[in-house]
Amino acid sequence: MRLARPASARALAFAARAFAVVLALGAFAFEGASIASAEPAASAVPLETGIASWYGPDFHGKRTSNGEIYDKEKLSCAHRTLPFGTFILVRDLDNDSSVVVRVNDRGPFAKNRIIDLSEAAARIIGMIPTGTARVSLTPIPREEALAWKGGGIDGSIPAGTSSPDQDNRAEGSGRPPSAKEPGPIATLPPDARVRIQVASYGSEANAKATVERLAASGLSASIERSGGHFRVVFPDLSPEDARATATRLEGLGYRGLSVTTRTPAER
Repeated sequence: MRLARPASARALAFAARAFAVVLALGAFAFEGASIASAEPAASAVPLETGIASWYGPDFHGKRTSNGEIYDKEKLSCAHRTLPFGTFILVRDLDNDSSVVVRVNDRGPFAKNRIIDLSEAAARIIGMIPTGTARVSLTPIPREEALAWKGGGIDGSIPAGTSSPDQDNRAEGSGRPPSAKEPGPIATLPPDARVRIQVASYGSEANAKATVERLAASGLSASIERSGGHFRVVFPDLSPEDARATATRLEGLGYRGLSVTTRTPAER
């Protein structure tokens, strides 16, 4: 019987290098999976639908699961699984109002509930009187949360925001009657042109997801690429179309719009 020859030094060295490469690739894959789980990918499709409830007044001032102090006047929420810091677009399926909240707690622990909203968030979508609402939940990127909140993502309520029941919103209008046209658009001559920027992203996928969400609401936005930025814009509107678009965007919750205008003399 022939005995197998001992492996040569060269073969052993090659095997060691191959093993090291496999280990490195495995570590990279594991690290990538960890990063992905920390921030859900942007999507135009809701993550889940179900029943939302809101924190009672007794929770105000108590510590949440991530160590923060719960403030009933900030836009926060409890979710069972989404990572802390995730921003969620919550849309009421019955009155089409919406709010963006940040996950800083775990729950809800009641059956048949998918999210617990802060009192401020519940007020914005008009669910204080009923206590619950049918909602859809869509994780959104930080940049879109910035656009929705009009410049603040610390959980505070955007200036001028009120709830549908407070505004006595007209049936099917999609916005509170008190929403105002952005100042630069209101005084333009009819032959001027308007550009509205909704948000700017470092990720093309996030920009595309926002465009798809807007399309689902009947708005046709486009993406402008500039360096490493992807901007979701309505690039060339008449003043009349710009007013209608801005009003619709505000009704959907986008209040941090960047509006630029050009008059015939400037073109």
